[in-house]
Amino acid sequence: MWQGTALLRISATAAAWILLFRLNSWVFGHFHWTPFVIDWIFLPAAVRLLGVMLLGRQGAMGLWVGTLITNGPMFGGNALESIAVATLSATGPLVAVYLTMRWLKVGLNLQGLTTAQLTVFAVVGALCNVIPHNVFFWLVGITSNLFIGLIPMFVGDLLGTVIVLYALRAALLIFERFMRSPTV
Repeated sequence: MWQGTALLRISATAAAWILLFRLNSWVFGHFHWTPFVIDWIFLPAAVRLLGVMLLGRQGAMGLWVGTLITNGPMFGGNALESIAVATLSATGPLVAVYLTMRWLKVGLNLQGLTTAQLTVFAVVGALCNVIPHNVFFWLVGITSNLFIGLIPMFVGDLLGTVIVLYALRAALLIFERFMRSPTV
């Protein structure tokens, strides 16, 4: 049973990543800062944070799979670069969630998170993503300057996370109202 549940969680996270990645390209494609996923608005950043917060390592594995699938076209079939970026995309949120939970003294169930605490998770998550990715892009020659993509990627991750979190919140409020309304 565990393997089926784990596979479902991994697959759901990968599917959420791919869906938001494609939606991001379609809706915010004109906000690309570079052709290789440094965007001023990056919706899949929310999947990084939420996938790991809710599903732990299984969420990170789903991120790895989803990122590997969406990386293929960007890196021209360079498997090593795609694997490296997928690994960074999966490990960054693990580190961010672990560090933030320890710092804020939040339990594994994450119950009772305040808006301020969620903001801290989003900022630390963005930092744990932005820094390693930009170092990697510079080391392999994708960018010519170590610092050139830091601000756009950080802003994109934060904006993407905020947009998705507020959209989820609105959807939950609508769902609650729908469930409380009298049937016709």
